[in-house]
Amino acid sequence: MKNPTEEPDWSESEKRLEPQYVSFFRESMNMPEEVARDIFKAFVKEQREAAQREGTDRFPESFGDILLEREQSDEKVRDAFAPKRAEGVTDEDIALWWNMHDLERRLIIKVDEMNRILLFESLVQKGGVSEPDAARMVAKRFPVYGDTEHLVLENEDDRPLPFELKWRVNRYMTEKTEADPVGFRKEMEASTSLNALLRRALRQGKL
Repeated sequence: MKNPTEEPDWSESEKRLEPQYVSFFRESMNMPEEVARDIFKAFVKEQREAAQREGTDRFPESFGDILLEREQSDEKVRDAFAPKRAEGVTDEDIALWWNMHDLERRLIIKVDEMNRILLFESLVQKGGVSEPDAARMVAKRFPVYGDTEHLVLENEDDRPLPFELKWRVNRYMTEKTEADPVGFRKEMEASTSLNALLRRALRQGKL
C-alpha cells in the first residue's frame, strides 16, 4: 500500500485543474481539445519536476495558515514578508495565495508568463515592433509578479508585485474594465507600466 505521505495530492489537484485549463487553452488560443490537454499535461510535468527540485512539492494546502502563524515568532518568515507587507499585502492575501496547492500556484505563474511571451512575440514578429518597445507595451498590458526587489523598467513603481496581491489585482482590473473600459485603457497607456498604475491604486486605497 502506498504511503499517503509519500506523494501529496498532486494527481488529485491535476484532475481538479485539468478541465479549467483545457477549457482556457481551447477558448483563448482556439486550439483542439487534444492539443490543449497535451499542453496542460506538459505544464504539469514541468512544474512538478521544478517543485521537486525546489522542495515545494510537499507544501500542504494550508501552508498560508502555517506561514501566518510562523510569522509571529520566526524572524526569517517575518523578514520574508516585510517587503510584501510594505506593498500592502494582508493576512487574507497570504492565506489565499499560500493555501492553494503548489501546482495551482505554479500553473497560474506559468500561464501569466506564457501570456506575456505570446503578446511580446506577436508584437515583434507580426507587428514589426522593436523588442524594447514591445517589452514596454507588454508591461502596460499585463501585471508582472515576482521578486519585488528586481527593477524591470526605469521607474521604481514598475517593479514586480508580490504574487499575494494577484486576486485583488484581478478583481480591481475586472471592476475598472467593466465600469469604464476606454478610460481604464487610457490610464494604462499613460502609465509607464500596469504595475505603476496598480501601485498608485494601492497607495490611494482603491485596490
